[in-house]
Amino acid sequence: MQRFRNFFHHIYTCSVQAARAQVEKETLNPIKKGCNMKAKIYSNLAVTLVVIFSISCNKIIEDDDSLIFSVHYSGGWTSIDETLTINSGATHYSSGYYDREAMKRKSYQTTIKTSDEQWDHLTNAFNLEAFTKIRDGSCRACVDGVDETFSVTKNGETYSFYNGIADEHYQQIQGFFDSIYEQLETFRNNAEYK
Repeated sequence: MQRFRNFFHHIYTCSVQAARAQVEKETLNPIKKGCNMKAKIYSNLAVTLVVIFSISCNKIIEDDDSLIFSVHYSGGWTSIDETLTINSGATHYSSGYYDREAMKRKSYQTTIKTSDEQWDHLTNAFNLEAFTKIRDGSCRACVDGVDETFSVTKNGETYSFYNGIADEHYQQIQGFFDSIYEQLETFRNNAEYK
């Protein structure tokens, strides 16, 4: 989190310095005052708001983002779009679908702190070598089914597969997938769609 704050603080500082330089430049040359100055002010205001929001927001950006687990579901008759993303600091769940009766899209999302117990359980059950050997299965969304895509990002490298439950290597880390499914069920049961 500190690296993230330092990065945005650097952006903010540079923006403020650029705005001050622009103000001094336009003060010395009053002919160019007007639209450029307003544009600079609005862009600096936007950057400032992004910085403030990012620092105050407790999302997936945490201290240790070297290992991230994610599962995504998409497709189906109601256009399901569901994602669970977990790292050592936070667990983020988002889900949406098209409500045919209400004729509108409904969605839900939440972020909670990942407990040390949950994180230890996931990382102990996970094996990157077995995960990278899992092969893609056939497309379910092609026949109004729902595709399941698992991905793991480790030290900036992302590995993924979709619909791989039938692959023999999937069974080698079944405990990892079971833990993910348990968390998904908890979020699904508590979701309040709007």
